[in-house]
Amino acid sequence: MSTISTNIIVKSSDWAHSDAKTLFEDEEVYWTDSQDISVLMKELGIYESTSKARQAGRKGPIPSGFTQFKASKKITIWIWNPHE
Repeated sequence: MSTISTNIIVKSSDWAHSDAKTLFEDEEVYWTDSQDISVLMKELGIYESTSKARQAGRKGPIPSGFTQFKASKKITIWIWNPHE
């Protein structure tokens, strides 16, 4: 059983164009407008609805900074959401 990982950058944060290459090298990056973790979990297809994500404890604002987030038993995501 392998672990799925996803690299995410929040578009509305204070990111720079070089951040994707510096943080994630040549790996695929998912860009999101979402500000809520339950909405992001639905966007990524990890949960079938935002209410199921909230029931699983995936709720609240997307954390600031560079965060490793255990989205489910099999899925870990890395989120870049810089704020000054």
